[in-house]
Amino acid sequence: MNARRGILSAAMSLALLGLAPQAHAGPVILGGDDLTDHGSISGGTLQEGWLYIQRALANLLGTATITGSTVQIAVLGAADSTASSSDAGAAVHHAAALSGWTVNYYDGSASIDGFFTSLAAGTVKPTVMWLAGTGASNDLDSSEGASLTANALAINSFVTAGGGLMAHGSGGDAYGWLSALLPGISEVSGCNSSGATLTAAGQAAFPGLSNSDVDANAGPCHSHFTGNFGGLTTLAFDGQQRSYIIGGGASTIIQCGQPGQPACPPQGVPVAPTIPLMLAGLTALLGARRLRKVAA
Repeated sequence: MNARRGILSAAMSLALLGLAPQAHAGPVILGGDDLTDHGSISGGTLQEGWLYIQRALANLLGTATITGSTVQIAVLGAADSTASSSDAGAAVHHAAALSGWTVNYYDGSASIDGFFTSLAAGTVKPTVMWLAGTGASNDLDSSEGASLTANALAINSFVTAGGGLMAHGSGGDAYGWLSALLPGISEVSGCNSSGATLTAAGQAAFPGLSNSDVDANAGPCHSHFTGNFGGLTTLAFDGQQRSYIIGGGASTIIQCGQPGQPACPPQGVPVAPTIPLMLAGLTALLGARRLRKVAA
């Protein structure tokens, strides 16, 4: 009887976790990379960093929980392009063309500001927001980075509502918005993709990715993250065990733990999509115990 009560107690605890506000938030992938630059398309096949971008976007689109989307991907900070390499806008263009995704491009600070105005009005709602990063051609400039930082709260609200988010790059243009949301985080120069590995959290959140998608096979990285990650966690370590990709799967929140913010999820707590599976397992375990009692 005590064992049964323990199982039921665990099931109730997991159910309560599933009702937490972050259960409806979206997946996030933030990298200190310029894999937009270290990628290409050849013979209709994406190579290196662009292949990683395609696979990561597929995971985000598959796990985002936002509803009523008007377009699948919103690219912020790059124009549409058909270039075959080293172009941020082209990386998404070719990934989308091969995968059948719809994309809107917002190039220039005025266009980015207009996007956030439309997002607030509900006339535009992507499933995934993709920030073009730095280090390639056709990517973020300082004015576009400033626009992202000015709209940091809108980015946070989008993720909290279940939207997916992916970002690349280094420096204030790429991650000024993240520092605005998490003042305790630092994006630090220095990264070695040789020997980079996905963490257990990275593998669980994005099972479609493998180590070869994030290590030197994809391309180099240039920075890593330290400090207070808020509701984010390390998804991949570089070859020196530094956090160079951070984020989380479905139910990830960015801001947490401060006054007026939700509590940060404890490390090791499963994300919402895994909770029904665990409850099903607990139910099966209880059923097996009943059968053993009947047989006895």
